[in-house]
Amino acid sequence: MFAGADAFALNPKYAAALKRELLFIIKQNPKYVWGGSSELSGGLDCSGYMFLASRRAGIPGLIRTTANRMSCGLGGWAGKDIEPEIAQEMDLIFWTFRPNRPNGHVGALLLPLRKTTLKSNDRCIQNRFVCAHASFTGGVRVQELSGAFLTSISKIRRLTKGD
Repeated sequence: MFAGADAFALNPKYAAALKRELLFIIKQNPKYVWGGSSELSGGLDCSGYMFLASRRAGIPGLIRTTANRMSCGLGGWAGKDIEPEIAQEMDLIFWTFRPNRPNGHVGALLLPLRKTTLKSNDRCIQNRFVCAHASFTGGVRVQELSGAFLTSISKIRRLTKGD
């Protein structure tokens, strides 16, 4: 018997703590600062936001690295690439906005905080998720998966950290 995708998942304790920390950091309204990762007052970039929230959630073995290295599972960000159809809350989502920076932006999937009314698209995650990320135009925030945030998705990765 083969294990399903759920068998390779972030420990539920860590997933709950990560969601709590992602939302807590958003409420603090930190600005975007390239390379920021350790202090809310100093600002955060996308990978710094994921690192800080994960560290505060107690997820072991992670180091601060870039979004692209996270997408490869480096720096302790072990995981499994998954298809959008089986995406779950707290899966990492990666975007390629510029061809010379594959998987250059990272966020985390959250179940919608409110009902979305997005137009139909062939990506089946459209009406199920929003994402938490750090944007140079809006700081750390929740973003609907629409427009470029839907069409530029390059990878979804499920972390595989447990006890």
